[in-house]
Amino acid sequence: MGIKELILQKGWAGRTIDRAETIDRINPMIQTMTELMHLYLAAKDDSESADLGQHIDASLRTLRMDIGKMCEIIFSCGGVAYSGVDLDTDDFRLGNGLSQAIEAKERELEQALEVQSGIEHQMRTRAILLNVETNQKTRMNAVRGI
Repeated sequence: MGIKELILQKGWAGRTIDRAETIDRINPMIQTMTELMHLYLAAKDDSESADLGQHIDASLRTLRMDIGKMCEIIFSCGGVAYSGVDLDTDDFRLGNGLSQAIEAKERELEQALEVQSGIEHQMRTRAILLNVETNQKTRMNAVRGI
């Protein structure tokens, strides 16, 4: 937390990145999250355990909400959000390597979120990124537990 955040609390002062840069920074994260969603869907199809299915359902629920919020950022900046139409769902059916792929993709998202924490985003974008980061950590803990 920087000095501006401590002094201004919920307000903000200074320059933030422009809309085009916001789109360029958020869209790759939406792509990563969409790929992650397909990995979770593949894991759900492969799972035979009801307990595991509940963990996956909870992860999918928050991930879909987070993707929607990230898309709202892009739309509010006048851009077109990544939709995932170029992805083939069969590419995510990895069999035994699925859990490692999910963990690796979660780490990739975690690193992208860490990079964005140092960027001067608009307040709404910062709040959404913080919420996405919180949800990502929750999912990562669940993945490690499984």
